Amino acid sequence: MNTNVRLKVAYKSPQSLVGEYTRSVGQGGATLHTRRSLPLGTRFTFELHAGGALRPVEVLGEVVQVEPRPERDYLLTVRYGATEDRSALDAVLQRIFAVQEKEGLRRFPRLPLHLRAVEATPLSPTFLVRDISRGGVGLDVMAPALPRHVRVGTPFLLEMDLTGGALLLHGEVVWTASTPRKNATEATPGFGATFGRLRAPMQERLDALLALNSLPPAPWKARVSFGMDAVTRMP
Repeated sequence: MNTNVRLKVAYKSPQSLVGEYTRSVGQGGATLHTRRSLPLGTRFTFELHAGGALRPVEVLGEVVQVEPRPERDYLLTVRYGATEDRSALDAVLQRIFAVQEKEGLRRFPRLPLHLRAVEATPLSPTFLVRDISRGGVGLDVMAPALPRHVRVGTPFLLEMDLTGGALLLHGEVVWTASTPRKNATEATPGFGATFGRLRAPMQERLDALLALNSLPPAPWKARVSFGMDAVTRMP
């Protein structure tokens, strides 16, 4: 039985590769369907290829659970481990930032980021951080409509715990919209917020996140606050 499995996955662009990388790594692992069982401890190497990237990004994993299914196949749970060589990932990030800087459409290049966030308010919807930069952040709202208190000019705070310490990003909502999600027939409410002037420690932690050096422990999660709740929690 082969205890070292290598899988190749192709993406259309470096942005889609990093988006999937942050989504799957943020979950801490992946589930795979297979026709045969594999022993616990089987090691996986996922090769992530993207158009324009010279080398694939490698993600290491290990089978931690094997579940037989009625369809006579198996569901494998693969837990991700630390990747020793970051050079391919760094090269993909540099390409993303270089292309965006050349386009000159935004002041700060954006990093695709899939990070679920919640609000302390009861019955509030789930938020999904879809991209982030030095200047701000974009979020989708997993609900039919934006919460009423999410309006342009509303104070905003995004909090998450990174390996390098707590990150608190304060600012205000600058736009709201309902835009069609890719491959979806219904509109997805969303909004963008700009960051205020960050203190040096917070700026350093944000830069580490943008380089995917200092990440939240899996599963990734964050908290969002609005209005006076955000103001009272701002650093």
